[in-house]
Amino acid sequence: MNKKPSYNKLLKERERLLKKLADCPPVLRGSLRKHGNKCGNPGCRCKDPKNPVLHGPYHYLSHRYESKTQTIFLGKAKLEHAREWTANYKRLIKVLYRLSEINFRILRWHYDKLDPEGTTHNREEET
Repeated sequence: MNKKPSYNKLLKERERLLKKLADCPPVLRGSLRKHGNKCGNPGCRCKDPKNPVLHGPYHYLSHRYESKTQTIFLGKAKLEHAREWTANYKRLIKVLYRLSEINFRILRWHYDKLDPEGTTHNREEET
């Protein structure tokens, strides 16, 4: 990051990333997990004190919002969506991090080209 990057190249990269954000698919922040459960039947094998055999494994999604964690059971249909949407979320975060890095470089190397509102404008000459 010692070499001053081209202003126009940074703007083009930023526009490319912003287009990715505009075409954003459904996203979901959360953690997928699976585990076995014990049932309420006292004679079931899941209650064996020496070698319990749990029911499942079952899939769950944990999601934290406003200091509360919520967990939901995921059947097959929900699981497919949850996997896809959490993967989309991870890709979106990578785009946001890259966009932030581009903005950092613009601010570091080309702050003199920013408008008072913090927006950038395209210049033909590269400095």
